[in-house]
Amino acid sequence: MPTLDELRKTRLDKLKKLGDLGVVGYPAETVVKESISKARDMDGKVVTIAGRIMAIRGHGKIFFMDVRDSTERMQIVCKADVMTDASFSLIELLDMGDFVKVTGEIGKTQAGEISVFASSISLLSKSIRPLPNEWHGLTDVEERYRQRYVDLVMNQDVKKVFETRAKVISFLRNFLDKEGFIEVETPVLQPLYGGASAKPFVTHHNALDVDLYLRIAVELYLKRLIVGGFEKVYEIGKDFRNEGMSRQHNPEFTMLEFYWAYATYEDLMNYTEKMLSSLIQELKGTMKITYQGTELDFTPPWPRISYRDAVLKHTGIDIAIEDTEEKLLKAIKGKNLKVDVTGAIGYGAILDTMYKATVRPHLIGPMYLTKRPTAFVALAKRLPEDPRFTASFQLLVMGEELLNAYNELNDPQDQAARWRESEELGKRGQEEYESFDADYIRALEYGMPPTAGWGMGIDRLLTILEDQKSIKDVILFPTLRPETTGVHTTPVIQKKLNVIKEEKQDIGIDRKSAQILLEKNIKDPITRMHCRESEAIMQAVAKRLGYDETTWGIIGLLHDIDWEQTKTETTKHGVLAADILRKAGGSAFLIETIQSHVYGEGWSGAFYGPPEFKDKKRESVIQHALASSETLTGLIIASAMVQPDKKLASVKSDSLKKKFNTAKFAAGCNREIIKECEQIGISIDEFLNLGLGALQQIASELGL
Repeated sequence: MPTLDELRKTRLDKLKKLGDLGVVGYPAETVVKESISKARDMDGKVVTIAGRIMAIRGHGKIFFMDVRDSTERMQIVCKADVMTDASFSLIELLDMGDFVKVTGEIGKTQAGEISVFASSISLLSKSIRPLPNEWHGLTDVEERYRQRYVDLVMNQDVKKVFETRAKVISFLRNFLDKEGFIEVETPVLQPLYGGASAKPFVTHHNALDVDLYLRIAVELYLKRLIVGGFEKVYEIGKDFRNEGMSRQHNPEFTMLEFYWAYATYEDLMNYTEKMLSSLIQELKGTMKITYQGTELDFTPPWPRISYRDAVLKHTGIDIAIEDTEEKLLKAIKGKNLKVDVTGAIGYGAILDTMYKATVRPHLIGPMYLTKRPTAFVALAKRLPEDPRFTASFQLLVMGEELLNAYNELNDPQDQAARWRESEELGKRGQEEYESFDADYIRALEYGMPPTAGWGMGIDRLLTILEDQKSIKDVILFPTLRPETTGVHTTPVIQKKLNVIKEEKQDIGIDRKSAQILLEKNIKDPITRMHCRESEAIMQAVAKRLGYDETTWGIIGLLHDIDWEQTKTETTKHGVLAADILRKAGGSAFLIETIQSHVYGEGWSGAFYGPPEFKDKKRESVIQHALASSETLTGLIIASAMVQPDKKLASVKSDSLKKKFNTAKFAAGCNREIIKECEQIGISIDEFLNLGLGALQQIASELGL
């Protein structure tokens, strides 16, 4: 069986032969043609069609081709006694995948198949790479997503999914327009992200010299327009969240959000039923559809259950009673619920984790989950009868959130207080939290009328409507890990590092003195263990890069030398370290390197270090190495702690990689800092293996 390279070479040879015959492989011409679907109804008439060859068969004086355009497929009959010699001889140089123009009379073969009896055929575009013979048989499941252009050619069902997607968006847009909503556009690049609890993507604007965020939601900007006098606004557009990927999550996704002044969340439940039932009836001709073997009936009205009642029904826990973090954790333990709350910080996060693990899988729907707790709906208005809950609902289908809606919080003082509470959780280590937006508070202070807001993920809706298991099946080009072989890829742009030979730098302290200094200043065994772990990984990185292992290890060992004295006053962390190290004989290089792990926004998920460090950036190899190494220790140790035996030896490389990609695992461990290993030429996978190996070597010393 010929290889791909051999097949490509054969086709390139044909392209050369075509050139020798004066046939241009990629001609520049305008094609005036009929669509194949229309041509099929033009019996006895001469037509011109164009499309891709999907099959060629025959020999000698007669050939048959199947040509397909965007509407349908047509058989082409090529006979030597009908076509010119030049046109007929061209056929032997054609391949499956080529684009051709065919002119001829529409008729039927003896078998009764409608065909074009060609009088002429010309090449429009030569296909150099052969199409796969059987696309569904590929072993690499991601190849269909990566090469969507081939997937669409070979699988017409896939094309129909995206035609449906276009119809859905058009329907929703027209539905809102007819109801008096105005479509608007809000910034994708934002100086402060908001509208949800999610981790953003960060980029940099060179001219302004400022960091900007890709939006995680459009909510706050649309509500600014409500303040400004609009009463019905909506936007369909892309949002971006720097979070883990799953069957139901893609970092780039499409949302529809609308905001309606003087409406309530009860109004929106009725409106949602009207909108989506109309959409499903138009697309499917019925209110009943099947998703992954389960029949779903979208006939209104849909069942409604409060969040409190749903949790009580499926866990036996009454969250109106177990309404603090301590009470809830005790109740989870008391009910013997199998819930992993690792990385969940605060009452809201723990409750949400429990709900998703024990309650949501039972909520098949379509159904409304109403009155969600205030603890994790920071932008929703409280219920007057019980401020612990909000005037809100979610539409659930197959245990997944399809849309979220609520009465918008328009009290600027309450909004400010809730954001401050959210930021406090960030300081405690919660990775996903909402930031304080002073401009939005200012907007609310001008007054916003009572408003209800609504947001739905278009991609997730499509998975239900088209019975697709993964969200990747309804996104034309889902986010994937870049290919590393077989294609040319643009290298990652890295900032220019200050690559000095750090091993030649005098740090002023030897290993023995460093250990004495550590024991003098750090009494807590957990912090000491963290410093020892950082030393081990720094030594491994130094060895990998060719630097002095002892020097780098000492820097790792001493990086938190002032932590016990500054953990309750973090604005002095790193500053006090300089005094301690200087008195012990530490050099300026040692002090600057250790202080660098506190620089800027890359520290514990949110900056709360010394003000003089806020705008500083790590620049040298050793600075990036220290920050990424000491942060990685937390992820590895957390991975060991969830093992049945709590041993480092039980942590496997693949498991560690999976946990790195799961944002909610060890949520306080800043993945972006760990990724700084890429700045020094070490991939994430290699760095994880390097760090894990380093800690496993000292596992007995650590008691793990």
